[in-house]
Amino acid sequence: MTIATGNFAELLWPGIREIYGTSYNDFPALYTKVFEVKKSTLAFEKEQGVTGLGLAAVKTQGSPASYQDPFQGFQEEYVNTTYALGTTITREMYEDDQYNYIREAPKWLARSMRQTEETVTWNHINRATNTSFTGSDGVVLAATTHVLVGGGTASNLETAADLSQTTLETATQNLLDTLDDQSMRIRIMPKCLVVPTALNHTARKLLEGDFVIGSADNDPNTTKGLFQDLVVCPYLTDSDSWAIITDVPHGLTFYDRRASEIVRDNEFDTQNMKILTTRRFSSGFTDWRCIRYNAGV
Repeated sequence: MTIATGNFAELLWPGIREIYGTSYNDFPALYTKVFEVKKSTLAFEKEQGVTGLGLAAVKTQGSPASYQDPFQGFQEEYVNTTYALGTTITREMYEDDQYNYIREAPKWLARSMRQTEETVTWNHINRATNTSFTGSDGVVLAATTHVLVGGGTASNLETAADLSQTTLETATQNLLDTLDDQSMRIRIMPKCLVVPTALNHTARKLLEGDFVIGSADNDPNTTKGLFQDLVVCPYLTDSDSWAIITDVPHGLTFYDRRASEIVRDNEFDTQNMKILTTRRFSSGFTDWRCIRYNAGV
């Protein structure tokens, strides 16, 4: 669609006191709180998993020691995608606009691209249990059947339940039982709690209160101070799901291939002005241990 004088006739005449609808306060960047942002210089980036060694065996006197080999793990590939959005404005509309509305077009495009970044990245959590979106081990982001390279399976999916003192404590406790790909114990700590806007106040009570909420026994709140941050995310589409983002590296990842650019040019024959913004990036997850997810009920 081309923005022409016929579409915005009211902007061609004096008499309008205010123009509204395009200037709102936006959320600050949220995905950077849970995604590790890395600079990319290639068409695609690969992250390769490898294992360490397993447990040592008893060596009896005079017998040889046992030897092990590490395993090559799973590989995740991030293919950088170009996102683009533009708008076309007739020369007449640009000339006759009495309120400088059209001159704000670059701001509209910049805002749309920012929202695109957030929507694309947070969809990885929105689709955490969607079987159409799997990771390097062939399993969805949040599952009870993640494949361990050395054999066996492991889970980062909680039994579906609403966010509460009990379910949050259970999820943080389950982090202590996480295994690496050789079934060795690893220390994982919660980094931030991610909730949709519907759970904003519930989450704040759980993380900020001195005592267990809803209890008359003055039991101390053991989740207070356990998390570095609370992320209340309006881009999460499930109103009762929630997740713990852990301190495991190489988890949720954002590869920045090219920053947002805004360019403009005029068509020779129509003299229409075209304004275009483009951005190139990829996102996803490598190590599923980066998250402990609960779909809620």
